[in-house]
Amino acid sequence: MRFLHLADVHLDTPFAGRRPEVRRRLRGAVREAFGTAVDTALEEGVDAVVIAGDLFDGATLSFQTERFLLDELRRLTEVGIPVVYATGNHDPGRQQRRSRIEWPTGVHVADGEGPVRIAVHDREGRATGWISAVGHATDRETRDLSSRFPKPAGMLPEVAVLHAQVGSSRGAEDHARYAPTTVGALRERGFDYWALGHVHRRQELLDEPAIHYPGNIQGRTPAESGPRGGLLVEVDGGHPAQVVFRSFAPVRWETLDWAGWEEVDSLDALIRSMAQRWAAWLEGEPGARCEWMLRIRMYGGTPLWRALRDPAERETLESELV
Repeated sequence: MRFLHLADVHLDTPFAGRRPEVRRRLRGAVREAFGTAVDTALEEGVDAVVIAGDLFDGATLSFQTERFLLDELRRLTEVGIPVVYATGNHDPGRQQRRSRIEWPTGVHVADGEGPVRIAVHDREGRATGWISAVGHATDRETRDLSSRFPKPAGMLPEVAVLHAQVGSSRGAEDHARYAPTTVGALRERGFDYWALGHVHRRQELLDEPAIHYPGNIQGRTPAESGPRGGLLVEVDGGHPAQVVFRSFAPVRWETLDWAGWEEVDSLDALIRSMAQRWAAWLEGEPGARCEWMLRIRMYGGTPLWRALRDPAERETLESELV
C-alpha cells in the first residue's frame, strides 16, 4: 500500500501580528502547500491520502478556503484516491463550522464519534491494505486515543491515523498535552505504520513498526524552520515501511546568526555583506525552490551599532534587502 501522510495543515492560520501583505502571502502559502501535496499524490498514483489532524487552524474557516479544500479533495476522490482524515485539537469533531462541511464521497472523517476503518485498493481494484483512524471530539482531549483503535486483522498492511502527543518526541514540549500516548502503547497495538500529527517537527519515533510525524505542511513561525511537507509511504506488511519526505511549503523560515561586522561602516557595505553571506548560505541548500522568511541575528561590534538599534533604521534596511 502506498499513501501520502500529511498532518497539521492549519488552513486559515490568522498570522496575527504580521503586516497585511505578509499575512496574505502566508495564508496563501498554506493553501498552496496543500495543493502541491495533492499534485504529488496524483503524480505518484498513491492508494490513499491520510491527514492526521489539524487540517484547520480553528473555527474561523473562510468561504475561500472551504471552496479550495473541497475542490482539492475532489481532485483525489474523483480518480479513486480515498482520503482518511482524523480530527485534532484545532479542528475537533464538535467544532460547528467544520462539522457542517459536506465532504465529497471518498473522504472518510474520524471526528471522535468512533473509529473509522476502510479497505484500500490500488488502481486495478486489488486490496492493498487497511487504514484506521480515531479523531478528537473536543479541543481538549486528555485520553490516550490509541486504545480506541480496532485490532488489526488479516494479512494486509494496517495503518493507523492519530493526532496525538508522544511524550518522548522531539518538540513535544512545544505543544499542549492532548491525546497523550507513548511509543510503547503504539507499538503494542499491532499496526504496521502510525501516521501521527500534532508535533510539528518531522521525525521517526520507531522504524518497526514505523511511527512517524511528518511535521506541518508549511512553517508558520521562525521556530518552524527548514523544509516542510509530507511523507510518501509504502508498506507491505512483511518489510519495514519505506518512507520518503517531500517538501511542499512555498515559503520557508530560517534564522541566521552572523558575526563579523567590524569593517562594515555604511548602508551599501552592510547590504553587500548580507547579500554575500546569503548567497554562500544558499549554496548549502541545493534544490531549495521557495520564498524565504528570514530572521538575521547580528553579533559582534560594528560602527553601525547606533543605527541598528533604531527600529526605523532596521525597517529601512529590511526594505532594502527585500
